[in-house]
Amino acid sequence: MAVSFGDLLTSLRRTLRDESTNTWTDAQLGELINQGIDAINTIYPEEAIETLSYTQPVSGSVFSVTLSTVKWPLRIDVYDASSKFVETLRPTLGDGADGGWEMHANILFFPPHYTLNQTGTFRVFGYGEWNQIAATYTTASVAITPSSVTTDLNTRAANAVKVFVQAEALTMLTFDRAQFQQWQIGSGNTDISALGMNNLAMAAQQRWRTERQRIRTFRKMG
Repeated sequence: MAVSFGDLLTSLRRTLRDESTNTWTDAQLGELINQGIDAINTIYPEEAIETLSYTQPVSGSVFSVTLSTVKWPLRIDVYDASSKFVETLRPTLGDGADGGWEMHANILFFPPHYTLNQTGTFRVFGYGEWNQIAATYTTASVAITPSSVTTDLNTRAANAVKVFVQAEALTMLTFDRAQFQQWQIGSGNTDISALGMNNLAMAAQQRWRTERQRIRTFRKMG
């Protein structure tokens, strides 16, 4: 599933009562969205499978491969050149290089004396990270073609990011009086005092804490 930056901006501005864009720039909301994606990556990561080819390995020659999609592997299956399953590699138990595979700095290390077939593939099962928003902006911090900038968030992850952004954005108004005054002139906001704003921000932060617990994923152990 792909979610566009434009759709996220529209939804957030409606929720934040800032459809006239008086209070938050596209760049500010984009930064908060990326902070939200980073926050949920640790509690609700994306399930991922990465396939890597190996060629002409000799015993002791294949020590490591760099992973790009899977950040937290949980199982590694080996297939031969005809896509026939060969075996499942075991993870290390912390007893040295020959103990099994281990992950460090996005590099998957294998035991030095592990012997592979002539050619084949590794199939790595695990968890990855949701894609960040990579938008470009004008000098006025307006997003350029936001509808064409996407992230791979699913529905649950996108909703959680919006809850995070709402909590952070409303909290920003309790610290920045000038920005709060800009927000106050919006339709439906004129009767909200600074104390009321503080209560709204606290409620939004509590909602984020509840949402964080709701989406927390118990990761598989392999």
